[in-house]
Amino acid sequence: MIRLLSFLLFLALGQAVFSQNPLNMTLLGHWDDDTLPTVSPNNLRFAFSGCWGLVANGREIAVVGGARAIFFFDVTEPTRPELIGKFYGSVTSLHEVKSYKDRVYTTAGGGNEGLMIFDLSHVPDTIVRTYWSNEFFNYSHTLTLDTASARLYLNGSDIANDEVLVLDLSQNPDKPAVLAKHTLPGGYVHDAYVRNDTFYVSSGFEGFYVFDFKDVQAPKLLANVSTGGYNHYSGLTPNGEFAYYAEEIPAGRPVHLVDMRRLPQNEIEIAGSFLDNMVPGGDPKGIPHNLFIKDSLLYVSQYEDGLLVYNISQPLTPKLVGWYDTHPENVQYNGYFGNWGNYPWLPSGTIITVDMQNGLFLLRLDASTAAKEPAKELSIIAWPNPTSDVWHIALPNQAKIRSYRISDAQGRILTVQRGEWAETFNISAHSLPTGVFVLEMWDEAGYKMLKKIVKH
Repeated sequence: MIRLLSFLLFLALGQAVFSQNPLNMTLLGHWDDDTLPTVSPNNLRFAFSGCWGLVANGREIAVVGGARAIFFFDVTEPTRPELIGKFYGSVTSLHEVKSYKDRVYTTAGGGNEGLMIFDLSHVPDTIVRTYWSNEFFNYSHTLTLDTASARLYLNGSDIANDEVLVLDLSQNPDKPAVLAKHTLPGGYVHDAYVRNDTFYVSSGFEGFYVFDFKDVQAPKLLANVSTGGYNHYSGLTPNGEFAYYAEEIPAGRPVHLVDMRRLPQNEIEIAGSFLDNMVPGGDPKGIPHNLFIKDSLLYVSQYEDGLLVYNISQPLTPKLVGWYDTHPENVQYNGYFGNWGNYPWLPSGTIITVDMQNGLFLLRLDASTAAKEPAKELSIIAWPNPTSDVWHIALPNQAKIRSYRISDAQGRILTVQRGEWAETFNISAHSLPTGVFVLEMWDEAGYKMLKKIVKH
């Protein structure tokens, strides 16, 4: 049964149907179709995956990747989302979506469907599929689009040696041309964010990598950091000073913050982390999946927890300012169900988000700025760094540390200490081998700060 819900109908049915105590977020509209085919990796059924948004011909459009088809909605009136196009592919797989001007580009995560391109210049009346071919690749797990340079990057595709394929859209957006193929340090590119030819790569268990792609024939590695889990996706603050990334594996890994301010010196470091588990009871195993940054807000699609919105105007002290549970049927954490991705950039303020089992949700962040108490900023200093003997640790005023641990670049825990430390104290390097380590410290309220430390 197809469900097309306006906001008024939503109120009539009762708010509990689609949400459990939302925080500062309003449901505007919803669409689902229970008859659609599903993808079943590891016996988990889901009918929807990636989503995107754009403005074409003066209309606000939401694009949703289904397991078999691509769906186009006119959401100019978000309380009445209108399905204006449905195009089937050739495989049942997850689909991802990006846009360039009034063109939409989609890929499938398996099979031999290749690339599809859609012309939306005449919506809502007509959508034309202008291209459908596997001449460049059969499948690609994700795609990244640099609108400034009109380059399309294909990530996690079936081309040889984990190569990233770069296509040029500048000459004809309906007929891409190959610019380059590269196997990058870090190997497999699961997903990536790009801005002005700088390529921010999530390379799974290899970590987070940053490349300069200005010379597309000879990209340069600028910096990288081991992240411990499976680095899934990242986003960059508008000023480029910080990046946030989500790790999908193992469950319960928090969103991490990377300090990018020394990228010109080829140095980046993990600066903190946070995770809000919204399902009550049981082990805290929320899974941040995809995240996007608009101005000073971070939108995190967190599987069974739904969509979480943070104010990151102070990057080291994110404040939870919005939450909507798109998957309320799970009352404990069960794994890979729920909110896949989101798109927060429509001019009207309508937020597009998709739940793997429950379809398209159109939300709005309320004007209220109610937020939970922000985490303290634990700006620790370690010197000398590198050292062969001891690190001197300085804490911010009135901070008290109750525990710390040291892990190696592969995430293996080498040292755990519990006690109470304030102001300044020392950590011996004598028992550690030479190498790069991550120092994690927790204060008395449970907030955490990370610091890269080096022994030579």
